[in-house]
Amino acid sequence: MRDRQHMSRRPAASALALMLATGLVLSISVACSPGATPAAAQPPADPLSDGAENVRLVGYNDLQGRTALVTTTKSDPANGNWVYIGHHDSFRDEKPLLNPITGKMEFNGTSILDITDPAKPKYVWHIPNQTNRNSRSTSVVYDYKFDASGRDYLIRNSEALTRGETGVDLKYEIWDITDRGTDPSKISLVGEITGTPPNSCGRGCGGKFIMRTHKGWWSQDTGYFYAASGEPGFRNIVVQIFDLKNPKEPKLVGRAWIPGLKDGEPGYEGQYTHHPIVDEENKRLYVGYRNAGGQAASFDITDPAKPKLVWSIDMNPPHRGPHTVSPIVYNEVPNFGQTALPRTYAFIVDEAGGGADMKPCTNGVRTGSYMLDITTETKPFPVSVWQVPVGNFCEKGGRFGPHQSAETVNGKINRFTDKIAWIAYFNAGVRVVDLSDPYHIKELGYYIPKTNKNSYPIAEGQPVAIQMNDVDIDHRGLAYAVDRVGTGLFILEYTGRKGRPTTN
Repeated sequence: MRDRQHMSRRPAASALALMLATGLVLSISVACSPGATPAAAQPPADPLSDGAENVRLVGYNDLQGRTALVTTTKSDPANGNWVYIGHHDSFRDEKPLLNPITGKMEFNGTSILDITDPAKPKYVWHIPNQTNRNSRSTSVVYDYKFDASGRDYLIRNSEALTRGETGVDLKYEIWDITDRGTDPSKISLVGEITGTPPNSCGRGCGGKFIMRTHKGWWSQDTGYFYAASGEPGFRNIVVQIFDLKNPKEPKLVGRAWIPGLKDGEPGYEGQYTHHPIVDEENKRLYVGYRNAGGQAASFDITDPAKPKLVWSIDMNPPHRGPHTVSPIVYNEVPNFGQTALPRTYAFIVDEAGGGADMKPCTNGVRTGSYMLDITTETKPFPVSVWQVPVGNFCEKGGRFGPHQSAETVNGKINRFTDKIAWIAYFNAGVRVVDLSDPYHIKELGYYIPKTNKNSYPIAEGQPVAIQMNDVDIDHRGLAYAVDRVGTGLFILEYTGRKGRPTTN
């Protein structure tokens, strides 16, 4: 038995399948006119909600009961409307699940859903792993121009986890998904990245991936893939930049890391690169570093072969360790004159993880979200912190705290033009937050799903509790949120104050 944090338990069938098959409407209507609404005209209660405010459920899919980690939307008129879901391995019982489309038992991999009608997301295909593996990360490109093929590709990680979130046989897989809408059985593997060239960063530095191939982003505009992986010569995970202009022949371009991560460098405190947020337009790469070091950092990627550290800041203590670091430009800030504008901030989200953030929440420092002023890049400083108040969430079970904010909109970096953030908050559901005043972050709404028969405890000794892990935004401004313990995909709409358009 592997030394894992998660509980083994055989999956159960979804209790919601019959409701979906009969076309049950899973939404909460908002009154269109002032005044009291007669009781007979009230919409039915949302049967999937355990509490909501200013957020309604638009659609749902049970994802075949598969544990979900990363969700990515990408739509355009020529290629249709799609969401891609990266799955964790089957940590409950290490067994495959039935895929009704193929009639086969399949290990978790990547799910592809047609979201043309977001009220009825259609599960089109599952790209399985051949063994029990983690394929949390997904990134896609359409009509690829660099290899003159015009094909659509998906890249995902593939890891055989052995302890916690680390493992062996680590790689990124590149799949041709062009035929997903016509004949998805033709989806095929076309390339892999299994490491970096040996001795490419000094003697003994570089080689087959170690520890993790965690999460990355593939640029449609440049053909670069920005990854977070472990490799010989480094104490922990760093950023690699690969040239995928020919997806069948990936080439290493460069690396980015903060001092201390490379063997022999001072300053290592156990921190590791979580994943990159890439702003190619402004030649910046943003990274959160988890664990004891707890840094956030930015790199200049004018020359992707030689990224340069622009700034870094140690956030632990008083915080726990950044997961997501997103830059936001403000042309208006309350009580700032025009000569002080525009200003740039970094919205940072910690990750709640491990026993410290599970019932009964023993750690004295709660994970949270916060703003840094990075207008003067050499002098970043914090200006505000926001948290869901500690209450009965610690007693609810599972992880309590944030995991990730929606960092992309329709496949590109989220510019937060509406100054609204969606945050996946584990057992506190999905939270919608007002960022219009970076010095006073406020909650606008939330949606907390109920668990169902597919749900299971995230760890030994924990109760079954919703564990909302990831959220992304589509071209319509709808949010797509997934649960880490098998409950499914929830498509959500914010019904409160409207900001500016969110389409990238």
